[in-house]
Amino acid sequence: MSEREKELNKIAQLYLNYLNGPLGKGVMAHLQEGESFTIRAHDELLRISKLQGKATVRILQENQSSTSRSKQKTYSQQSNQS
Repeated sequence: MSEREKELNKIAQLYLNYLNGPLGKGVMAHLQEGESFTIRAHDELLRISKLQGKATVRILQENQSSTSRSKQKTYSQQSNQS
């Protein structure tokens, strides 16, 4: 795993721990099952979704040479990566 992938994994885990913990209950309670929102944080575009009652974080990376999205990784509590 590259340093960049380690950094992205750490960011995703921080958001997962927050949103699926006691402090994130208020946020998750306002989302319907399957609903999502997008935020920009840590120079990354993050899509947060509610699946099976838990937060899922998808990191949308933009390709450096164009504006199209080149890579997407989804993180959830059940499995750290998929």
